[in-house]
Amino acid sequence: MEKINLPENMLEREKYNMLSSQQKGEYITNLLKEILKLNPTGITVSNVKKNTYLSHSVVWHHLEILAARGECLRIERGDTDVYNHNNIINTLKELDFLDNAHNLQFQYNFDLIENIFGKFLRIQRQRESRSDSHFTRAGIIIPYELVDKILDTPQKIKEAHLNGGK
Repeated sequence: MEKINLPENMLEREKYNMLSSQQKGEYITNLLKEILKLNPTGITVSNVKKNTYLSHSVVWHHLEILAARGECLRIERGDTDVYNHNNIINTLKELDFLDNAHNLQFQYNFDLIENIFGKFLRIQRQRESRSDSHFTRAGIIIPYELVDKILDTPQKIKEAHLNGGK
C-alpha cells in the first residue's frame, strides 16, 4: 500500500504554506476526503505522509477527526490503522431533525453509506459554525444488519435503568 492516488488539483507546497491556519485545516480535511475517494482499498497515515508534503501528526490528526465524525471508517490492522472512504448511497434528509434542548441547537443527520466492508447507517451531530453553516461535530457508523438491535437497546436501558427499574 505504498503508492496512493492523489487528486490532480492538489496545491503545491509553496501555495499550501501561504494559507492561513484555518484555510490549511479546511484544505487538509477536503484533501484527505478526496484521497480517501481515490483509494478504495484504504489509506494509512504513512501512505499519505510519504506521498505528500504533510507531516505524520497533521495527517493522523485530520484522519482521526474524519473517523470520529463518521466521514471515513478506521479499521485497525495489527499496529496500523487503515482509513476507508464512506460513500453516501442515500441521504435521508427527511429524517433529519433539529434539537433545541439546552440552547445548543444540534442538528442530527442520517445517511446510508457503503464502503468495502458493506452498508452502514451513519448518524451525525452537527452544530452551526461561526459562518452560519453546519459543521459536523460527531458521528457514528452502525453496520446495517445491527441497526434494529442497536435501536432496541436505548428502550431497554430506559426501562431498566431510567424508570427506576420498573
